[in-house]
Amino acid sequence: MIKTKVVFLLLLISVSIRSQTPIQVSHESGKYIDTLILKIRGDFKKLYYSLDGSIPGRNSKRWKDSLIISKTSIVRIKPVFNGTKKDTIINRFYLMNFNKELPVVHIAVDPADLWDSEKGIYVKGAHAYLDSAGVLKNSNWYKNWEKPVHLIYLDDDSLSIQQDCGIKLFGESTRRYQDKSFKIIARSEYGSNVFNYQFFKLKKLDKHKHLVIRSSGNDFNGTRFKDVFSAYLVRNLEIDHMSFQPIHLFINSDYWGVYNLREKINEHYLKYNKGFNKDSVSIVKGKWIPQHGNRKDYMDMYNWFLRLKKMDSANYVKVNEFLDIRNYINFRIFQLYINNSDSRGNIRYWNSNQGDKKFRMILYDTDHGYRYASRKFLAHSLSNAGEYWYNPPWSTRYLRKLMSNEDFKSEFLIQYAHLLNTSLHKDSIIKSIDHLQSIYINELPRPGEKIIPHLKRVPKTEKKWLIEVDKLRTFARMRDKFVKSELVRLLAPEGWIEMEINNDNGKVSINENYPICLPFKGQYLKGFEFNIEALDDGCHQFISWSDGDSNRIKLVAADTVFNLYPVYECVIPEVLIQQNKDKRSQEKIDIFGLTVDEWLLYIGYLFLFLGLFFLIYIFLKMKKAR
Repeated sequence: MIKTKVVFLLLLISVSIRSQTPIQVSHESGKYIDTLILKIRGDFKKLYYSLDGSIPGRNSKRWKDSLIISKTSIVRIKPVFNGTKKDTIINRFYLMNFNKELPVVHIAVDPADLWDSEKGIYVKGAHAYLDSAGVLKNSNWYKNWEKPVHLIYLDDDSLSIQQDCGIKLFGESTRRYQDKSFKIIARSEYGSNVFNYQFFKLKKLDKHKHLVIRSSGNDFNGTRFKDVFSAYLVRNLEIDHMSFQPIHLFINSDYWGVYNLREKINEHYLKYNKGFNKDSVSIVKGKWIPQHGNRKDYMDMYNWFLRLKKMDSANYVKVNEFLDIRNYINFRIFQLYINNSDSRGNIRYWNSNQGDKKFRMILYDTDHGYRYASRKFLAHSLSNAGEYWYNPPWSTRYLRKLMSNEDFKSEFLIQYAHLLNTSLHKDSIIKSIDHLQSIYINELPRPGEKIIPHLKRVPKTEKKWLIEVDKLRTFARMRDKFVKSELVRLLAPEGWIEMEINNDNGKVSINENYPICLPFKGQYLKGFEFNIEALDDGCHQFISWSDGDSNRIKLVAADTVFNLYPVYECVIPEVLIQQNKDKRSQEKIDIFGLTVDEWLLYIGYLFLFLGLFFLIYIFLKMKKAR
């Protein structure tokens, strides 16, 4: 009997819940042009709402019949129900008359969590002070405080994803700037413990635990894309990096400007990018600071290098157990080329015991790069004197000791030369700058445009901004010449030679790098041997080199000017030939054995004859009528 009553009660509750009409808001979040009249329907007792980002409660405005939305607004709605249904918060963001193309991020947060002197993360705070050395201490900026927020992401003018999450300030020294960066975190306590959306077009990832909304760090008042630029340049170099998506940022309906949505470097990054369990990975930053996991493997490598007296062949084999050498070389070449003096500390090493345990590098924070094109950064990185703030001996030890080994030196120089012909060629770099300029130029706010007051001095005129962008082009032109001279002066005294690979078809891979379409022309350092592999390209299949060598991989010695010619033949795959035969056989018609094309031709002749006959008939009839 009791069991029957319980079942009956549960059925009544179920029916009651199903009978409630879900809360229906007349307009979804998105971009709008005309004024909206917002209406809400549903089985609620009453509604409270706010327009300042705060969570509405009893002291908030009471919803009446409708709400007129004529300007960009965040509407946070709290319905109060009778019965068993839980209270919830409904969030809607209406972006009015905003004529920009980039995606939009809106953050709804209690204003006190940003601006209150006691608990606000964006202010210096009531208890900050200067110590005897004039260093600011105990500021709110450097507290590890996390605040609850609601994220709304608009792409192609409509809602793509929205969810509750957490927010913190992001960065180190840049937290003291007027324009700061944020980290947003998905946690189960807020709802979903991941962001399920493909934010980054250059990476097919649709799961993220953490994201960064970056102001461009030390470049916040410059191009606002310098670190994004670095990520774009290394996308084909097997260097792990933070992907990016420029966005417009709104907080509590106030416009903050153009920021860069980025991946966050941590164990979750490696989980989603590499597939490794986060408990299997270790991340070490700077000299030896553990960011995640166990630093034992790293300290074994660090101390081994510290004790090493000679980098002979046996020890170089050991190095290959510690480091992914190609990854390390590409990372070092890139940092040397862009002249990133801050790379000594902005380093992230990672490894995983689910993989080969080798350490690899993650590109991180290059805002100090692309300056002083004539700085002798390679020379300073090979010095053990530590004469500058950016080259203490611990930061240059690996490169200095590795360079004493001829195999490493050869691989380093071959790879540096190749990258100067491809990803780091001045024309490639300038083309990348042009590409990013085209993305940002019409999106950045300009002086006089509406923006949150504390950032009103950040926007530059288009003319001044283009001057900042053009500094990158000037750096690329000057750096190319200087780097080539420095390599000869320090490591390759025989100089440079020209190499050409001629053919209008086909591809090659030089020194096991990503494929290059032919024809190709570049400069390489004399005295070094490297492999060139001929690759098929569509129907163009490699036959042999012009000297008759049919091996795809050719070892070449860079000692004199030389030309190579791989021979290709257009070979239509047998499967395509068979498909074409099948198609033709299907076109056969049994009547008189004619094909469709032949029948169409004869029918065309018939209509032509009838047309001529009709014209003659009309002409004769008109003549008779006269």
